[in-house]
Amino acid sequence: MESSCCKYKIEQMNPEDAAEAAAIEAGIFSMPWSENGFRTSVLSRDTLYLCVRDGDSMIAYCGFLQSFDEADITNVAVREEYRAQGVGRAMLEALMEGGKERGISRFTLEVRVSNTSALHLYESLGFVSAGIRKNFYDLPKEDAVIMWKG
Repeated sequence: MESSCCKYKIEQMNPEDAAEAAAIEAGIFSMPWSENGFRTSVLSRDTLYLCVRDGDSMIAYCGFLQSFDEADITNVAVREEYRAQGVGRAMLEALMEGGKERGISRFTLEVRVSNTSALHLYESLGFVSAGIRKNFYDLPKEDAVIMWKG
């Protein structure tokens, strides 16, 4: 799977990309996934991970874990200097298209209640709130909005 968005290239993540993804993750999240966590996930047949590149540099990534005809979007990250340029939207659209090719009909994700920009993006992609997971996140402790797209 390879496509272009904005002026960047979207491609399937490989195990060799794990270190770069983990570095982005560590710069954004308070409880980041490890390099090994990414490598293991990318190698699973029940996952799909995409990354976005500006030249040779990874600037964003996302992925899901599939269970039958549903997928849990587990990671979405865009380097801060690349946000608000359509990168996240194009990457998620490509991820969901890849999921549909695998027979996925419903997608779910959790997002911090305070992450208004992500909430707006997910809503604009057709996700709707299905409830709250109390104290889902740590560092800082915060609730998550559960969102679904059918």
